[in-house]
Amino acid sequence: MSTVQAVRGSAKRDAVVVAATSAFLTHGYEASSMDAIAAEAGVSKRTVYNHFPGKRELFQAVVSGLYEGFHSDGVQTLRQDQPPEQALPAFLRSLLVHLRRPEVRGLLRLVIAEHQRFPELSQDYLDGGKSHAYALLDAYIAGQHAQGRLHAPDPHSVATQLLGGIKEVLFWPTMLGLPVAADPDQVITESVAALVRAHGRPDGALSRSASPKG
Repeated sequence: MSTVQAVRGSAKRDAVVVAATSAFLTHGYEASSMDAIAAEAGVSKRTVYNHFPGKRELFQAVVSGLYEGFHSDGVQTLRQDQPPEQALPAFLRSLLVHLRRPEVRGLLRLVIAEHQRFPELSQDYLDGGKSHAYALLDAYIAGQHAQGRLHAPDPHSVATQLLGGIKEVLFWPTMLGLPVAADPDQVITESVAALVRAHGRPDGALSRSASPKG
């Protein structure tokens, strides 16, 4: 395949994913047909199936596409050379902006609404979307534990508590159409401070094995 053909193929694939995102969020998963998605994308139905064997694979691509930007931002903000007080607030603000995107909220509403008929979509949402946030945070907390900044032998538990507290106050009300009364910056600052109080080392020093050799 030539470079031009590869670029065209990638562009068509992207167009299909964009069309599928619009279709799923507007009409739901079941009501969105591959024919309609192909027409919206301006490609043939055969082209759609050349890239995606079925509608579930296309849904997985939609989930990955919606979380791609957040994953990139998360990698940049959760740097192991930065302490939790610096890295975590930046990560949580990025996560909050991502979760409040209409497309992301629409995706979660779709998964909840279609769960009884298509329970596999829940796993696809977790594998391709939500799990990315936990994986990034798990890895960062594990690294901080290894360096001695945090005492967190169960990083996932610490990550779950942190994200759960943030989303309970700042995200879930928006899913119910309710206003958020709390100040996001204050909630994030206090949540990170609570994590550091609960799991931080008394002196905040790096472990001997991770400290620079003199």
